[in-house]
Amino acid sequence: GDVGHDAKNLLTPLVLAAQLLQLELNELFSELPPSGASKAQASHERCNEVIALLRDTTTRLQNRMKEIADCVQGVTVPPEFTRGRIADVVNYVFKTLDTLAEEKGITLRTEGLESLPAILADENRLFNAFYNLVNNAIPEVPAGGSITIRGHAKPDAGVVVIEVADTGRGMPPHVRSHLFTSRVISRKPGGTGLGTKIIKDVVDAHGGQITVDSEEGQGTTFRILLPLCPPRCAVPTDESLSGKA
Repeated sequence: GDVGHDAKNLLTPLVLAAQLLQLELNELFSELPPSGASKAQASHERCNEVIALLRDTTTRLQNRMKEIADCVQGVTVPPEFTRGRIADVVNYVFKTLDTLAEEKGITLRTEGLESLPAILADENRLFNAFYNLVNNAIPEVPAGGSITIRGHAKPDAGVVVIEVADTGRGMPPHVRSHLFTSRVISRKPGGTGLGTKIIKDVVDAHGGQITVDSEEGQGTTFRILLPLCPPRCAVPTDESLSGKA
């Protein structure tokens, strides 16, 4: 069957439940007396944040399952470009994976992303690419280690450079040499290696480039070059990357 379609059907009730919960809470808080409402303001805001995270994460999971299904089936879907900022995408990836990283004693960091210029990109695909890079790195990094996403612009070349660097165990040559190919080797139990292929497909869809530097015992750094405006890009909207589901 269609995995992406099945995932959407199974997760849609969660999206609807989050929307219903939002309405119920808004009504409940609106009925509080002024004295009680002021005291409950922080709780109301926190509830809204949690509901938004539930709703957005569920939607992203639907999109991710569809992308995995498309990858397995060899389906190519045209990207949808909007103007936005890399920092917003990375911050959301970190928000999604922060609990897992914290449980393992790993620090997630960013450097220089806020100063990057806006680019045209498919937000959903960029999210999946950075999610895969960070999620793949977490099991490789020992407690006390870190994963850093840093960036800088090359205005003359019309690109931004993003590096995802970890202090993990690094890759042996036979794994590194097969990255981004159909022979990619997963080091995680039960892993398929599709995550790395999805990353490469995302970068290719943006007209970018990706390389990796890794030595055993010295960590791994993925380096991604993304054009400010991808070739043959669709007419952009003013919607920011972080605002697109």
